[in-house]
Amino acid sequence: MKRKMIIAACILVATGFMAFAQGAPAASPAGNGLDSSGSIRMTSDLYPVRVDVTKIYSHSQGLKVVYRKGGSSFAELFIPSSWFVPGGKAALMRGYGPEYPYLVVYYSSDGSFSHLKLYAMRNLKDATWGVIDGDPGDRFKVETVKLEF
Repeated sequence: MKRKMIIAACILVATGFMAFAQGAPAASPAGNGLDSSGSIRMTSDLYPVRVDVTKIYSHSQGLKVVYRKGGSSFAELFIPSSWFVPGGKAALMRGYGPEYPYLVVYYSSDGSFSHLKLYAMRNLKDATWGVIDGDPGDRFKVETVKLEF
């Protein structure tokens, strides 16, 4: 008898939850990044490109990033320090993990550069960090980023 009452109570609770879930209104897109179903599956005009970074060199004018280009060659990218401001063209995210460092560059659907995010090791004494000695010249005077592959 107890067993039948427990099963009946479970069925009643499950039915109540299902009725509540069906009666809940769907989330509306109020500029919060959700579509009418409450999902985040909205199309974007930005396309991310991720590359593995091998070394980051710091300088008062910005950061020089050396990244993998293909299987055995490398390319470099100069990011001005003026880009690293809130709402700017670049963001530096520091953390720990075997996936660090890496770089994600975002391009618009027309192929133009939008912004980038550089994920680097938190510890500046890590082997992936370095310093540029001397004057780099005009290498940090860039307006856009074009990755080499």
